[in-house]
Amino acid sequence: MRVLWIVAGLLLIGLVAVGAKLVVRSAATGEAVLPGVAGAPVIGPPATPTPTPQPLRGRVRVQVLDPSGVPVALALVELRDRFNAVQGSAETNVAGDAILTVPAGPGYIATARREGFGPGRLGPFEVDRPPPTPTSGTPPRPPTQSLQVRLEVPTQTKSAAVVSRLFVGHGTSPRVTLIDPTASLLLKHSEPLGQGRQTVQAPSRDASKVYASWAGGTELWVLNGGELTVEKQVPLNAGAISALAVNPRDGRLWVATYNPESTDSGFLLEVDAGSFDVVRRLTLGQMTAGLRFQPDGSLLYARHRGGSAISFIDPGTGRVERVARVSQFPTDMALSPDGSRLYVVFLGGERLVELDARTGDQARTVDVGSGATAVLAHPDGKRIYVVNQVLGSVQVIDMAGAQVTDLIPVGRTPQAAVLAADGLYVANSGSGSVSVIDLEKHTIRETLQTGGSPSSLALVVRT
Repeated sequence: MRVLWIVAGLLLIGLVAVGAKLVVRSAATGEAVLPGVAGAPVIGPPATPTPTPQPLRGRVRVQVLDPSGVPVALALVELRDRFNAVQGSAETNVAGDAILTVPAGPGYIATARREGFGPGRLGPFEVDRPPPTPTSGTPPRPPTQSLQVRLEVPTQTKSAAVVSRLFVGHGTSPRVTLIDPTASLLLKHSEPLGQGRQTVQAPSRDASKVYASWAGGTELWVLNGGELTVEKQVPLNAGAISALAVNPRDGRLWVATYNPESTDSGFLLEVDAGSFDVVRRLTLGQMTAGLRFQPDGSLLYARHRGGSAISFIDPGTGRVERVARVSQFPTDMALSPDGSRLYVVFLGGERLVELDARTGDQARTVDVGSGATAVLAHPDGKRIYVVNQVLGSVQVIDMAGAQVTDLIPVGRTPQAAVLAADGLYVANSGSGSVSVIDLEKHTIRETLQTGGSPSSLALVVRT
């Protein structure tokens, strides 16, 4: 019996030694399924990778023509599939041609854009499948299907009011993006402006310059309005910058600053746009988070973060005419088309507040829920648009009935909006895009990819 126990013990020790030298691997994947040592033999046949089949791709030649039928060079061509995903993009050559290779399938839309023209579109159409690959030899080159896309007549010939430039300020890294809204075409990005997180900006009246900084910065950046190159850096030596605005009457720049150590020390600087000398300095006593002028420049509104208030300032005398107290910190404000009403929204509040634009008296409120980041008034004076970052939508408010009548989904975390004659532009901070809304249909007409984190918009309209 003792001999049998000794033999069993020796066998057990041998099995343990063999297990330490071998690793059991899956025959399908080659991965270890039992522990062992590196370099041990694989049990079973070696793993053979299975190739992933690639979708068949077709070649599409898109020729871009102007409204008179002349080929257009340097036009941007995009092919979007039926899910609205961009499958290919390219610029046209001197003959107006762009060749794109995209997965074959139905439901494609071809879009062409060129600065100064309205976008041209064609579709939906099907991208043909290439011929089958022969069993041997070199596969034949897929034939190219040809399409023509004609750009639209420039907006200049359709209306006396011309939208010339849309400037986008970013939130994660301070910089400015330039968009041609006529063509719905991204033109340029500026270089990063400082080290902050929020871009504040205000273009000049003729869009030849963009005044910019980052929230908390102490220098003013002067950018060329066409190239977005830095022309000048102006140290104001007046604290941290929190807001910018240009007076539509005389073109002078107004800069809100504060002491970084105390938000109760707000100032307003009136700056000459030629010499960049500080013409006047006003003490407000509170940090200003946003500025807005009456269209004729007769009154300046400053919304305050800490004091939950809006100051009414006479730019001519530099005096604070009155202060309107509100329930919470206002995140945005907009004027009615005739300038008689001031609409205010609050990120944490649930109501749109309508104030008399001269006296500051509250007229009425509309329940919109929490999450409002921007507000605009339709030119007809009957509709108000509220951007809601929680809903990721734009709320359409009928002011006659004082209620929300429609909801327009946009991108993630919308932050700002501007209104033009041809649409409503919304900056989607979480999606890196700008949505263009059709004002009559209340649908998304365009989605412009800007990258970054667009959080402020400024639109310049020339007449």
